[in-house]
Amino acid sequence: METEKITIFLIVFVGFLLVARKLFSSGTPSSYSEQYPPQPYPEDFDPAYEDTGGPAVIGAELPFPVVLPPVQQLPNGRYNRPSVINYYFSNIDLKSGPANPSSFCDQFFVEFEAPETGAHWTNEYTVATPFGFQALMDQTGQNLVIDGTIVIVSRWDMSQIMKTVLDDVIARYAHAAPEERNEEDIPQRYHG
Repeated sequence: METEKITIFLIVFVGFLLVARKLFSSGTPSSYSEQYPPQPYPEDFDPAYEDTGGPAVIGAELPFPVVLPPVQQLPNGRYNRPSVINYYFSNIDLKSGPANPSSFCDQFFVEFEAPETGAHWTNEYTVATPFGFQALMDQTGQNLVIDGTIVIVSRWDMSQIMKTVLDDVIARYAHAAPEERNEEDIPQRYHG
């Protein structure tokens, strides 16, 4: 009797997975491009972001995509934010962006420095669009298990990605105890 129950459960479960996969793998809706036309470049767009076809650049080689408040010591002796040293993606070129701005998934790294100690650390984020997650699941044929912080965006916009990451880091940094300041997000990669 138990074997029959397990067999029925497995058949129903596999059927459910096949139906769910078929429903969610149909791709982007045909009206997607009409609903979300490409956005024009912002007025303060720097032509240094245009693709030159050369090797991938790192963030330290580009103008910073967002305006940050200056690093200042607060009355309580803490600092308002860490310094940003560098940023980069595992696979996506910062100048050209992903091949499909509305469907990508990649690891994003931001290197920081604590102004009070000079300690360096790197926070790692998974940055993706919903279609990027779906494409990755379709490509691997598996469910996703992602450790760390996930940033979900509707489409590629480097200034919005950076702003999202830094708003969170800045909000937590000034309130963290000194020993916690280098532990913004997990996983981290330390440089010294």
